Amino acid sequence: MGFLWPWALGLLLLVPLLVWLYWQALRRPGGAAVLLPDGARLVRALPKGYLRPHLPALLYLLALVLALLALARPSLPVPQTDPRAAVVLAVDVSLSMRATDVAPSRFEAARAALRTFLRELPPGLRVALVAFARDAHLVVPLTTDRARLLEAVDRLELNLGTAIGDAILESIAALPPLSERQDVQDPRSLATIILLTDGRSLAGVDPLEAAQEAARQQIRIHAIGVGRVTEGPVPGLPEVYALAAQFDEATLREIARVGQGAYFFIDSASQLRETYRSLARQMVWRVRQEEVGGLLALLAGLSLAGSLALAWLRRRVV
Repeated sequence: MGFLWPWALGLLLLVPLLVWLYWQALRRPGGAAVLLPDGARLVRALPKGYLRPHLPALLYLLALVLALLALARPSLPVPQTDPRAAVVLAVDVSLSMRATDVAPSRFEAARAALRTFLRELPPGLRVALVAFARDAHLVVPLTTDRARLLEAVDRLELNLGTAIGDAILESIAALPPLSERQDVQDPRSLATIILLTDGRSLAGVDPLEAAQEAARQQIRIHAIGVGRVTEGPVPGLPEVYALAAQFDEATLREIARVGQGAYFFIDSASQLRETYRSLARQMVWRVRQEEVGGLLALLAGLSLAGSLALAWLRRRVV
């Protein structure tokens, strides 16, 4: 919590003074009679308790504290998406995604994780979908239409090749240009690429050159490697595809480093789904300060009303 008028908090120094004055009034001869005209009768009317006779004063003090806090204009940070923010999902659709080392297959696990990601994103966030195998193409341009994106994910088909560099360049082209994001402290916060691949780049532009272009355009890249890094046969694939199915982890780590993003190694469907869910929770780009002084003022009014009501009831009892 922050305060728009923090200087007003200095008035809280009056609170200890009032407590001291109250205590002195209790100690003065006749002071207790003023604050509690007939203590015996009040004790008989109310449950036993040391603080009960002082409840009106305590509620009055609470009302004062809340009112002074409200005067300082307290505010809470409210995270929200910037309407200019955009994310591109770059998804590997090479034939090696048929491998079953990630059940039911790498491709089906990726599809399920993408659905989870899209459903959990802030509703106003724009998302584009890029699919890549031997080349890369924009499947869905930036949109807030989640149904359209989910339908496109369901229609993805596998193909030959893996062109990671081309996928990054196609994703860059789908995002807002740097000129539209330069007025924020971190332009990368408004442009993100989430790259998912299970293999090594076998065609197209060098992935690291493409990542450097993204860095020049102030675009963040998160890289997700799914599958395995060990050599040998891959479950669900002919042996001829074994090399293509073992991704180049060093390159993916470097892509994430250059793109000032994160790298994730995934070897299970649940882990992949949780990774996308975690990234969805990060898709918030600005914090707005929401004033809550009105709520504190309301609570102060209720406390004051409670204090006056108890004082009135005490007089009635007397």
